[in-house]
Amino acid sequence: MTEPEVQSIYKGGLVTQRTAQELIQTEWKIIDTLQKLAEKTRYEKQKAFYYQTLASHIRTLSMLLKLHGQPDQTQDLAKLLSQIQTQAKTLAKRLKNNARSINQTRRKPNTLR
Repeated sequence: MTEPEVQSIYKGGLVTQRTAQELIQTEWKIIDTLQKLAEKTRYEKQKAFYYQTLASHIRTLSMLLKLHGQPDQTQDLAKLLSQIQTQAKTLAKRLKNNARSINQTRRKPNTLR
């Protein structure tokens, strides 16, 4: 199967043509980096940001793999995406609950008056 020709997004200056295989490898590198960053960070908000970004890149990689005839890795991607979604949901709930508890403590009336 031959790869369809990819239109360049650059309209001038330095123009580099990348193959689909190179784009797929780049997406894998981005995904690996984002996973490491998400695991290393200690703040929940940053983890949620990394997981959202990671999910976006996994969807992009999945589409690239489907378009270029490599569906054997989509099973792994689907599993990875579902894990990320559950972690992102857990973090979002935790952040929401933390925000509520902070707001409730701020609203307590001053009984010393």
